[in-house]
Amino acid sequence: MDIRSCLARDEPLAFAASLEECQREALYEREELRRNDPDLEPLGAMAIYRFTLAWPDSEGLLAVLNEKTSLLDANVVDRKRVGVVAD
Repeated sequence: MDIRSCLARDEPLAFAASLEECQREALYEREELRRNDPDLEPLGAMAIYRFTLAWPDSEGLLAVLNEKTSLLDANVVDRKRVGVVAD
């Protein structure tokens, strides 16, 4: 399964099925930040990654259930930067 994620400050902002959807989400978030704080310092670029995910095996699922790892970390097989949203 392939999904896209917009990252801001190394934290997932949103997940989407397409690059275009993820770009729209990142642009919306940037507009909201500026609208809420007109004196906001210039924003850094937001990277967009394509994640390839797979269901975790039993060991991975147990690690998630026992809160030793996040569900995202347990599911990610590959991560590749596919775009950047910047001013």
